[in-house]
Amino acid sequence: MKKLLGGLLIFSVVLTGCSSDEDELMDFYNAFQETVEVEKEIGDVTARFDELEAEKAELQESLETASIEELPEISADLVENTEARVAQLDEEVAIMAESRSRMETSEQYISKISNESNQEQAQSLVDAMKERYSAHGEMIGSYKTVLESERSIFEYLGEEDISQDEVDERLNNLNEEYQQVQEDAQTFSEQTENVNEIKREIESRIEG
Repeated sequence: MKKLLGGLLIFSVVLTGCSSDEDELMDFYNAFQETVEVEKEIGDVTARFDELEAEKAELQESLETASIEELPEISADLVENTEARVAQLDEEVAIMAESRSRMETSEQYISKISNESNQEQAQSLVDAMKERYSAHGEMIGSYKTVLESERSIFEYLGEEDISQDEVDERLNNLNEEYQQVQEDAQTFSEQTENVNEIKREIESRIEG
């Protein structure tokens, strides 16, 4: 999770003291900045997710030396771990939904910007942010697909009759799903950088 989402938060800058046209743009910008404040909470979610990933790694390592009798218990622990990771993703989705709500609130200021160029720039930031939310949704969706597959594998390991061939096939499918997560994470990263670039342009206008 850290490798995927680390550094993908939009940056925060507080701007004050501007002239008339810039004041209108600043009103929008400062309202938009509420999205940044909300998303800071994702840091705690990411930290907890990383802890769970480390726990999963330890459990998977224990599988290598586990006896047949020990498999059901380890399987159950892995399933529980997976459910906890899904819960963290759900929490991140909720944070992003709140971020989107703050962004939508900032849109009311766009119509109050009298300078056409400034208004277009503000609208471009909102449009870019909407694309970013969409990319985030795709990434989380892909990640949940991976976690669902993991849970299925972990549950299978707890069954009485298991086949190495079956496990290998499921792991191969899982690796393909991981590739999709990586691709979606890259898209989200690019959309985040696009948002940050437009924010920097707006800051330059305001600072004049």
